Parts: sequence; structure tokens; C-alpha cells
Amino acid sequence: MMKPVASISDRRFASLKPAQPFYGAPVGILVFERPQAPFIRPFVPGSVGNASTWSVPVRYKAVPGLKFDQLLGPNAEEMTSAVIQAARKLTRDGAQLITSNCGFMIRYQEAVRAALEVPVLLSSLLLAPFLERMLPRGKALGIITASAPSLTQLLLEAAGLSANFDRVVVAGLEHAPSFASAWITCSDHLDVSAVETETVEAAVALLADRPDIGMLLLECSELPPFAAAVQRATGVPVFDFTSMVEFFVSGLIRKPFNGIY
Repeated sequence: MMKPVASISDRRFASLKPAQPFYGAPVGILVFERPQAPFIRPFVPGSVGNASTWSVPVRYKAVPGLKFDQLLGPNAEEMTSAVIQAARKLTRDGAQLITSNCGFMIRYQEAVRAALEVPVLLSSLLLAPFLERMLPRGKALGIITASAPSLTQLLLEAAGLSANFDRVVVAGLEHAPSFASAWITCSDHLDVSAVETETVEAAVALLADRPDIGMLLLECSELPPFAAAVQRATGVPVFDFTSMVEFFVSGLIRKPFNGIY
């Protein structure tokens, strides 16, 4: 017996995008140029820079000329055009979301978003207003960042925190020896265990100083590997780059529900 011809509603079509060379890697990640130094600083699992961190394939694109110290400097805006061009290259390669490997890339958020036609989530700081709005009135949001002096009110406003700065508490790792030597001064090898200890200690100290903190947000893209340890030590919800990107991915790849009627 012949099978009936599928109706139009049952048939599946794959729409092609002009000149798209790759498919199946929906997340595009902008990265800054790594310093040429003799020290080993790998992107460990959980880091934004490690492809095995993600539940879907990702693509990376370095922004020519953009370095971390320049990103924090007074002339960071000069790199806006280069960041936009790198983001456009990722979208031409099929990226359906653009993110980055540094929370301080928030300074380019609006410019890149205006230039593209896909969602742009350049910084985990974009979670801050969402998390702050979720908290009870008597609770605060704690942010652990690579450099507290660099996380200015202007950058928090760029992330969408236009008020309630008294409900946002920031702790930096710029004086944590192992973290700073690996990721800020680039003067030593990455000691993963030591950085985890420093991150946990910073979180515990922050909550000891502000017991009203109800959630923690990790700004730096190198801190998600330590999120579980931070949560165990503090007992509060912990969010980071992976929380943000995987939230988008979950909406991009919806799965049907199979349950009991």
C-alpha cells in the first residue's frame, strides 16, 4: 500500500541564507587578542573561551587590535568599528547570537546591536537589571568582577542599571594574586585551583560585608568554572556568561514536551 503524500504542513524546508558558509553553530563569540607571553593561560571548561562549555557549537572571532588593557583604557571607543566588523563576520558565517569573552565589552553593546540584525549579548552585565528586578526590596545584587575600579557607574548604566545602585555591590579580583597574574598582568601561569579559592574568598567576604546580598553575578568570562564552588560556599544563586547565553540557546532550540495528559 502506498504511503500518502505528506501535506504541505508536514513537509520540512531548509531556507538558505545568501553566502552562509556554515550551519549549526548558532553562537558567535567575539574575543580580544591574547598577549604574546611565555605563560600558559588556557581557557578551561566553563570559560567562555572553551568551546566545550556550550551546549551547542560556537564560532570565535578575534577583534584585530583589541587587547584587554586597551578595553579598559580611555581610548576603548576607537575600537568600536573593528568590533562591529568582527561581529558582522560572525553573522555572515551563520551566527544567530553575538556574545563576547569579556564583560567589559558592554561598552560596545549599543553600537553592535544597532549594526546587526541578530541578538547581541556582549556582557554578562546585561543580566544585572533582570536579576536586580527579581530580588525582594530588602536584598542586593553582588557582582564579582575582574577589576572593581574599572566597573564604573557608566558601564553599569550601559548594562541597563539606571537606578538603585545602592542595591548593587561590587567586589573585584584585581588584587587577588593568582587571578591578577594570570588574567590582568599576564605575568604568570594560570593556577586554576588558586583562582577558584580567590574567587570563593571574594564572594564569601562580599556576603560577610553585605549579608543582604540575595544573588551573585560573575562579570568576568573566566569565572564560570568557579560558579559551582561559589554557590556551595555562599548558598545564594550564582549567574554568569553561561547563564545568559544558554538562556538564549534554550529559546532558539525548543524541544517538545512529552508528558502525561
